[in-house]
Amino acid sequence: YFASMFGKVAAGAMCDAVGGRFVVLLAAGGYAVSTVLFSLVPQGASYSFAAFVFLWGCIGFFALGLAWVAIVSMATNWIPTDYLGRLMGIVSMAPQLGDATARLCLAAALHLGWRAVFRMSATVACGVALPVVLFIGNYPPITAAWAPPRRKSFLSNQSRAERFAKYVTRLRVLVTNPFLWILCLLSGSLYGTRVLFLLYSTTFLSSAYCRGAADVEACLEDDATLSASASASSAYTLLGCVSVLLVGFLKDRLPKRHRGATLTLFVAPLFLILSFLTYFGPDLPFELAAGTVALIGFCLFGPYKVLGAVFAVDMGGKELKSTCTAFMGVFDNLFAIVMLIGKGYLGGDWGTIFGALTALSWVSVFC
Repeated sequence: YFASMFGKVAAGAMCDAVGGRFVVLLAAGGYAVSTVLFSLVPQGASYSFAAFVFLWGCIGFFALGLAWVAIVSMATNWIPTDYLGRLMGIVSMAPQLGDATARLCLAAALHLGWRAVFRMSATVACGVALPVVLFIGNYPPITAAWAPPRRKSFLSNQSRAERFAKYVTRLRVLVTNPFLWILCLLSGSLYGTRVLFLLYSTTFLSSAYCRGAADVEACLEDDATLSASASASSAYTLLGCVSVLLVGFLKDRLPKRHRGATLTLFVAPLFLILSFLTYFGPDLPFELAAGTVALIGFCLFGPYKVLGAVFAVDMGGKELKSTCTAFMGVFDNLFAIVMLIGKGYLGGDWGTIFGALTALSWVSVFC
């Protein structure tokens, strides 16, 4: 996550300079190469740990840093403003669907070892990028009546210095707008919660699954427990996809002055659910724990994704949409780093963890 912060800053500048297509291809190629190299690092060598850390940082730079900022930049060039929320909602579902698909499908390949799974992931990344290489440009055909207006880039007839001076002027206006920092704070608080559940929902569900077991340690390591918790955790991302579509639809249909209320409709229940989990922790029936985690995904993903994919475009405009997305991305990663450090310190103390998440969700409601 630390490395991906630099990736988001770089992606924002590059996308606003030369367009998102180049950055999308750079992200896919860099991720594929880094992932394959990561899978080739031998264990036990004197340089293995340093190589693992460096290449893991590269994967974060390309996959978590460059990719999403570039996708927002490129996709919003193709989507008319009146349909931005709905269609970007569909685009925003891709990471959630990919996560759920990976959990459901790659589990069958785990017996081949993690190195094989990493190489499969690199191959898939190359396959996904191929249509972009062959068919998709930075903008739709100029003859398309529905196409949004194009903007000039750094590669236009203006000198690079002139374009950079205009960019700095617009950037100065953007960073002095308090609503930018409110959006960044809201996005970061939602993302920190999302990351913790995305990475540790299976651990939490395993604890609930083994509630009352005679040998808890053995139960947590049992294949049946791992399978049940992994399958149940996929509902977290699947309901998140539904949430993204719903929030995107409401964003387009409601008058502009009521769009913020849409986020409150989802974030307020999130606060209540996390308060419930703070009180009970993993001491819940497995079915109730799985349903609660799924509801958190429903309340969480829509507001977070629409913030980064749609509200960032409204705030930054066509000229600074990628830069605005990058600002929000830096806050996202800062919150994620803090949450992961906290989880490492607290371990399995789910009551305290959910208490911290409840406080974070209150920040979201306040924003």
